[in-house]
Amino acid sequence: MTNNNKTNKENWTPRPHAIVFGDEDVDGVCSAAIVGRRYDLDNVEFIFVNARSLGPKLNKRIETLSDTQYNKTLDVFIVDVGINKANIKSIEESVTYLVEHNARVYYFDSHSNKYKGKPLLLYLRRANAHVFHGKIGSAAASIVQDFLGDDQTKRLRLLGALSDREIRLTRRYRHEKGGLRALQAAVAWGAWQDKVFLDKITRRLIKNPQIDLESDRDIIQYAIKANNHRDNLLRHVFRRGKVLEISQTPRILAVTVLDRDDFGKARGTIAGRLAGEWGAAIILITRAVNDNNAYAVTVRNSYAHKLDLEALGQLSRTKNSGGSKGAYRLTIKKDNLLIFLSKVQAWSRDLTPPWLAKNVPKQYFKKGKRGKRNKKRYKHPRNNSSHTRSERRSKSQYAGNKERKPTNGSHQTESSKSTNSDSEVVDLTDLE
Repeated sequence: MTNNNKTNKENWTPRPHAIVFGDEDVDGVCSAAIVGRRYDLDNVEFIFVNARSLGPKLNKRIETLSDTQYNKTLDVFIVDVGINKANIKSIEESVTYLVEHNARVYYFDSHSNKYKGKPLLLYLRRANAHVFHGKIGSAAASIVQDFLGDDQTKRLRLLGALSDREIRLTRRYRHEKGGLRALQAAVAWGAWQDKVFLDKITRRLIKNPQIDLESDRDIIQYAIKANNHRDNLLRHVFRRGKVLEISQTPRILAVTVLDRDDFGKARGTIAGRLAGEWGAAIILITRAVNDNNAYAVTVRNSYAHKLDLEALGQLSRTKNSGGSKGAYRLTIKKDNLLIFLSKVQAWSRDLTPPWLAKNVPKQYFKKGKRGKRNKKRYKHPRNNSSHTRSERRSKSQYAGNKERKPTNGSHQTESSKSTNSDSEVVDLTDLE
């Protein structure tokens, strides 16, 4: 983690009041809750935003912060919110105003925040904000925990890290799986339909970090609504989505769904599910909100792929974009979509293998009673069969390496063939 202002954790003390701008996901909620535990809850204001709305909402909020004496008692936090070129000037002006009027501004995040290869965090540093930028791929809750957390907030950090996949959801954390899935769905629904819920659940986590998420009535109610809506959208995408194969090696598919505008916060979930089902990097293209001349584009990797989606997304050259190597989103003008997909196709030809992550477990050997090494039976992660390495080699000589090659409608797995009968492979010109 880097901190340009060298703020000392041991000597840091909170001021009486705080305003926290958090991202509209579980990591953002948990990060805001870790910050909120350092303050009196009556004196903390939570505002939940995304990369596109941070600039306008920050600018609107500081219009009431002209009292210099009050600002001396104020801390402003921005946690887990990436910044993009479209509103960085507005954010810099707002942060400069706050600092000049005696407020302290802190930024905690791990997004790369780059535009055309140039880091946008320089704007915040120029405005004298305290920037805590963690390693790309780490959760904002982990960065906030290192500076502001204590033993009671460790679970909040864990939930944020599991949600952002900084930590894998292994058997060690299986007790959190059900509650985390419910919280993720409830927060996504709340961010789309009820922003008050995000404030409510954040304050609830502050009061009781060990809350039983699976028995909380509000979380379960919103999670059910979100999951039903997500399943409905997924069936619609399988049934009506148009699929264009951008590249075979590595496998990149563009999925276009333009007859619905109620995706809300489910775009990332839908794209991630398609990536897992079809074993490809997915470019999900839907209608943009509040802009009839643009498309909302969400890009996700499958678990097996390790394509740099940040490099892929920045081929669009659009200012309204952001994300990381594993997930990216952007808003692009309709006239520029074909150019973007053509650039992705050309970009994929220049990539060098391997494109797949190595997820096969290591082989371990242990000594027998007589000093001989006994081979441990190997269990392949894709099935329940158990073979030694030599047995697997002998079988592969006869089986060969068969790779699925996509044809019209053949990209889906067996589980999705029944629901995806109407999906089709289309040409670039059909996207218009």
